[in-house]
Amino acid sequence: MVSVLELVEPIALRVDAEGRVSPASPAAPRWLAARQASSLPALFGCPSVAQLRALALRGGAACPETPWPEGPVSWDLSVEPSGTVLALGSALRPPELLAAKLARATLLDKSLALAVLPRECSAPLGDRLQPKAFREATVMFIDAVQFSQLAARVDPVTCLKQLDFFFSTFDKITSALGVEKLRTAGDTYVAVTGVPHRRTSHAVDATLAALRCAQVVASGLTPIADDWDWSFRIGLHSGPCISGVLGQKKPVYDLWGDTVSIANHVERVGRPDCVSVSAAVQQLIEPFFECVFDGTTVSRSAGEVPIYVVRGLRGEFAADASGVIANEAFRARYAARFGAPCPPAASEALALAHGLERGEF
Repeated sequence: MVSVLELVEPIALRVDAEGRVSPASPAAPRWLAARQASSLPALFGCPSVAQLRALALRGGAACPETPWPEGPVSWDLSVEPSGTVLALGSALRPPELLAAKLARATLLDKSLALAVLPRECSAPLGDRLQPKAFREATVMFIDAVQFSQLAARVDPVTCLKQLDFFFSTFDKITSALGVEKLRTAGDTYVAVTGVPHRRTSHAVDATLAALRCAQVVASGLTPIADDWDWSFRIGLHSGPCISGVLGQKKPVYDLWGDTVSIANHVERVGRPDCVSVSAAVQQLIEPFFECVFDGTTVSRSAGEVPIYVVRGLRGEFAADASGVIANEAFRARYAARFGAPCPPAASEALALAHGLERGEF
């Protein structure tokens, strides 16, 4: 948002005993050069220097006979010890500078909106965003293990810098794989696929992102060395949900429904440093990923929930032993099954060490 003070600039002029007008501020020469008339009546509405000086002594304000649209519309007058009259006013900045400031402010407003709302939901900011129902989506929860103990033992600045490193890296991974970050709550990172873009590959995309996030944690590469073994639980569940924004102040795009609750439950009961998924996700990703049954848990909202651990890509789809980087066969299978090209990031290796050296994290 642009304030009025950013759109105007001060104009100061001096009027000597002979009626000569001279600039007394940096913007005044340009402003005077743009005026077609420089006589006292046109500038100040006073026919003589004596009348201008008398008006200044009475504490009055001079007004030009024909005010210019870009100002100033009035002058505050004062008499200097030398007898000259000092006139102070304000005028709008040059049109090109105004346009540049307004353009920067507009871009800033849009970037701030896109930081908290998906692009599809940030255009009508002045309107109430209508909730939308989605039949299929995959919700992902990532939560730091024993974060309360960590926060009590580690220096707070170091702790938050490390957590910021992980969350910032998760942001890059999810963005590259088409996963929409929803929010962070304390040490919990929440994201979704299939919302607001409806697509049939939501479970596979979310699993790819989850495996990449687990790979970041397992690498042990962080910008700051500490004696804490960072660990995260990752849980995924697929199902219907409702998206929208509630309230008018500090809008936050969020999801509601049992799918969100079950995904959170799968994360809570999951194994540290593993990608745990529900049976609903396992059925959708089974053609691409190797999953191992890890038992059944009970959720208050859904009853019994079978849990699976994702080991990685199936052997025929993995480009290396990590089971995280996809090969050409995976891309072909992905395109044939979902009718859309596989995200290029699925075949790219993480370059964490190189990124840390360049100070990207």
